[in-house]
Amino acid sequence: MHPVIGIFTCFRKDGVQTVPESYIHAVRQAGGCPVLLPALRPSPSPSWPACCQGFLFPGGNDVTPLLQDEPPRKGIGTVDFSFDVFQIHAAEQVLASGRPVLGICRGMQILNAACGGTLYQDLALRPEPSYLHMQTSLERGDPSHLVETEPGSLLASLLGEKVWTNSFHHQALRKPGQGVRISARSLDGVAEALEFPSHSFALGVQWHPETMLAASPVMGRLFQALVAAAKGNYE
Repeated sequence: MHPVIGIFTCFRKDGVQTVPESYIHAVRQAGGCPVLLPALRPSPSPSWPACCQGFLFPGGNDVTPLLQDEPPRKGIGTVDFSFDVFQIHAAEQVLASGRPVLGICRGMQILNAACGGTLYQDLALRPEPSYLHMQTSLERGDPSHLVETEPGSLLASLLGEKVWTNSFHHQALRKPGQGVRISARSLDGVAEALEFPSHSFALGVQWHPETMLAASPVMGRLFQALVAAAKGNYE
């Protein structure tokens, strides 16, 4: 029996919603049955937590700063207000359901926003200096920088104390939301993962593990843990 993992769409443009196949393949390779969940108006379906055993919030465009009562500042990229509102409401439903959930890059930021957390619109707005977190390598699976996990965290149990990750973001977690724990940082102090200690399995990572599976098989543990939790077997 393959648990159904609902993957929310990444982008919406000209009447088309899309998801890169790398997310689909990562879930399937881990033993899950991937099902795509489009953004709907006016709000998410309340039946989704019942029809999917687990969820994945993928990467995508920037999260609009209006949702944290800020005007746009220099460095903000493409945003989609109603798409963001939909996904934050969906994240609220998923977290309230207790179903397993994994957030990747923007998906991590959406989970944090659903709990009242905030973002830096651009890394240049951090008071501390930052690495270049939007890497320029030819291959998306190439490592970019080192990430250190928090001792005793779920992420540390999956990936160990340190792990090399890729990096494709310019927004960053500023304030964690209610019930959110930062469980990894890069060496410049940028939050690279979050989790919810009171939740059975809710994890977000700022990098893109779905594109690193060939070069770094350890990243597959994130999807395997999601699928195992969806089966009810995660310890």
